Amino acid sequence: MAVIDKGSNLTADRYDPSALSADPVEIRGRVVKSTGNVTNAASDSSGSSYHLVDLPSDCILEKDTFFKVDNWGFAQVVIGTRTDTTALVNVAKAAGAMVTPVASGDSNHGKRLWETLGMASDPGGNIGIYAHAAANATAAGTMLFEISYLGF
Repeated sequence: MAVIDKGSNLTADRYDPSALSADPVEIRGRVVKSTGNVTNAASDSSGSSYHLVDLPSDCILEKDTFFKVDNWGFAQVVIGTRTDTTALVNVAKAAGAMVTPVASGDSNHGKRLWETLGMASDPGGNIGIYAHAAANATAAGTMLFEISYLGF
């Protein structure tokens, strides 16, 4: 068996000076938090959309990101981009009061937003995050949310 002396993605490769150094967002990104809320009327129809926030495409969502949906006026919680409605969340409201699209150590750990949303490549700039109505509202409601991410 070989003896290995290797670093993580957060350290430069001291044996290969031509290798790229650690990604600055991953090694020293600052935490940015955005706290918001959105309301819907009882008369809101299927196909309605609610612009929640614009995020840098290369940010890394943190596990502190949540959507408090128990008072949301729709039976289904659908959150994504303008065109990919379910890219981030698609769950029945009855599944729980809080929805967290990123959990410690899950498949989205350390991924850029564009990757978490299932995009094939980084579109650059900001990506709008939207809540969508997959069916007519069941009542008026409010969704509280907090977006936490690493970025510059």
